[in-house]
Amino acid sequence: MHIQPQAARFQAESTIDGFRVVIPASRNWFSILFFGAWLCGWAVGETRVAGQLLDPVNKPATAFSLFWLICWTLGGIYVFGSILWQFAGREVLTANSLALTYRIEMFGVGVNRSYSASDIKNLRTTEYAVAPNWSQRGTFPPLFGSGRGLIAFDYGTRTIRIGSSLEEAEAKALLTSLLPHLPRQIGD
Repeated sequence: MHIQPQAARFQAESTIDGFRVVIPASRNWFSILFFGAWLCGWAVGETRVAGQLLDPVNKPATAFSLFWLICWTLGGIYVFGSILWQFAGREVLTANSLALTYRIEMFGVGVNRSYSASDIKNLRTTEYAVAPNWSQRGTFPPLFGSGRGLIAFDYGTRTIRIGSSLEEAEAKALLTSLLPHLPRQIGD
């Protein structure tokens, strides 16, 4: 059986703002199905405890029940967000001579981080230290910290990582496309 090479999943284009790359979130069908089933059980627990807390006749409500409900609700929101991220999430990079802007978005709503091009050093691809599991590779949106992607650069005393949904070969191809649109010293 002959296997054809796959094209990169990211899309790149030149815009007025600079060179723009869109990286869609990767989909892990096992986690989507698992989290979907988990949310069904989650809903049962959520409605039962919420019903107990709101029942005016039987008031076994305790501080623990309220604390449990808050934590349970936050966990459900996080898992639901993970499923949405896998269907509608994307990372957007915009590179020009002044800055590298990194946007994490879902349904057009997102968070921007802009890095001054003159302060970016050692832009490179990295390899996974260990093989990523389903919870590490693009299943959750990279909202906190410096990310866990395969494209990295030093910014002051921090290492910033982007491209959490990329494969190693895709990261190398993206970096090759990105470097000509940034100042020359960035890749050094």
